Amino acid sequence: MIEKLLKPKLDKYRLFAISGLFLISLNFLGIILAMLGSFHSQIFFAYILFGGFFLLFLFLRNNAQFSFDKSFLLVSIFSVLAVFVFSYFTAPTIFSGRDQGSLSEAAIRLSQNNGLTFSSPAGKEFFKIYGPGPALNFPGFNYNSQGDLTTQFPLGYISWLAIFYSIFGLLGLQIANGISALFFLVSFYLVAKEYLHRSSAVLAWLLILTSFTFSWFFKFTLSENLAMMLLWFGIFLFILFRKKNERFFLLSALSAFILLSFVRIEAFAFLAIILVILFVEHRSWKRIFFGMIGKNFLILPAALISIYILHLFSGGDPFLQVLKNILRPAIALATSLKGHAVPEATSFFATPLYVFKVLFAYSLVNFVLFGLIGIIRLFKRKKYEMLIPFFIILPSFLYLIYPSISADHPWMLRRFAFSIIPLCIIYAVWFIEGFFRNKIYFHIVAALFLLSSLSISIPYLPVVPDKNLLPQIKEVSRNFESSDLVLVDRNATGDHWSMMSGPLNFLFGLQAAYFFNPEDLDRIDSEKFDRIYLIVPDSQLALYEEWGLLARMEPIEEYVIRNESLEIIAGKKKELYANPIRLPRNMDIVTH
Repeated sequence: MIEKLLKPKLDKYRLFAISGLFLISLNFLGIILAMLGSFHSQIFFAYILFGGFFLLFLFLRNNAQFSFDKSFLLVSIFSVLAVFVFSYFTAPTIFSGRDQGSLSEAAIRLSQNNGLTFSSPAGKEFFKIYGPGPALNFPGFNYNSQGDLTTQFPLGYISWLAIFYSIFGLLGLQIANGISALFFLVSFYLVAKEYLHRSSAVLAWLLILTSFTFSWFFKFTLSENLAMMLLWFGIFLFILFRKKNERFFLLSALSAFILLSFVRIEAFAFLAIILVILFVEHRSWKRIFFGMIGKNFLILPAALISIYILHLFSGGDPFLQVLKNILRPAIALATSLKGHAVPEATSFFATPLYVFKVLFAYSLVNFVLFGLIGIIRLFKRKKYEMLIPFFIILPSFLYLIYPSISADHPWMLRRFAFSIIPLCIIYAVWFIEGFFRNKIYFHIVAALFLLSSLSISIPYLPVVPDKNLLPQIKEVSRNFESSDLVLVDRNATGDHWSMMSGPLNFLFGLQAAYFFNPEDLDRIDSEKFDRIYLIVPDSQLALYEEWGLLARMEPIEEYVIRNESLEIIAGKKKELYANPIRLPRNMDIVTH
């Protein structure tokens, strides 16, 4: 394998594949070390240092043979610039309450503790109350049988974040997302260029770059950011394998999809479809595994199985939880089709309509509709080769019927961000490229697409949720000692999706926990703490009086937190589905 990598005829695509494999191997290294409890920054620093020199050596050795077209160079340069611009309009999403905070916290805990599990006096006290299972006072974590905390989420994205956090601190979270975004943008362009004219491929790249889903979710530490890179890098390499019939590209593609299975549950379906495609074309599993993959490379699936077993024995709650949820969309869909009573959010007729309305509001529905028309047209023309990306991503289209996510937006657009929207953009551009033979009409439609995307994404680009929240939480933390128990109301920051309990604990070393049950105060062993504090906003005092706790509380100090956050459009699900979609506003929140 090394000899092949170092051979004189190293083309630009092979170098790009090697660069991606360098990052994939880095992530696998992080996953394995996390499971072994040996997650140390020195190992990753050494890997990046020596791997970087190796990639530089390969480039300098073969640069005379590379032929980069101007479009590829421009796309690469402007992708780098775009990543820097988007990174400028972000802040660390490390606050408890929603997935982005739980994933960041899990990554920081992994870096701090060198392993998956950790414990604290506060955690042990609440474990005595609630026992093994979801740790309600520590959102995003579970208790194991010993009372230690471990993440509820798959490890792939967590280890990716933790690697860069261990080297760069909080800035590492932005770097991790930036690297994955850069590889996604380049991979997406290369996939588009396989099916479109060069100028149309650039248009598709511009449309994904300016789409609301890409620019908005880049701001958050959500698994879709890494999934984008792995999915489209894997698709591009699978297309190269089919063109060049080189084992290297197939193994590289499989490596990307295998790592994706540690990030998103959809990857198992994507992998299954890839194997079906290989089987249909070659009609022999023996030929696939021994001829195309090779006897020496059967270690790849064996290593995957070993990693999963190791994960289960090291406290694999995330995957067990994911496997429990894998059939939920299909069950809900089957239930609604049979006419059984189901909640409004899972109604077969209400959900697709609501999805359509949300996509329309964020100027994404044109991509989906024109993309689906393009897919149908390709089927009619029997251009199945061009439908390979569609076949791979096909399971994701179930989300158009049942998103399996809370109804508030733009949150629910997560389901479409990394697979459906990019895929539909490619096929939408292919359709209008063929439909509008006159270049003037094509350019007019393309301009309308771009203006429509920019009209939504530009106003939200400078919006940075929780931009100045962390310094204020640090100031609040100075009122407490590490020997105190600090119980935090969910609205203490004015936004229950951005609670301060997490950062108080894992950044500022306090025994802090989310507080929601008044009965817990009498169950906690108060002798283990010097003092017990409650951080309660004025807006919640009536609730504490109703609980009978106000008389037991002694006011110590007032606090004020000023925060910026995107409006959460909530309400009864029936109202959300029935009313017109209104885009959320950026809000200034002042909490006393």
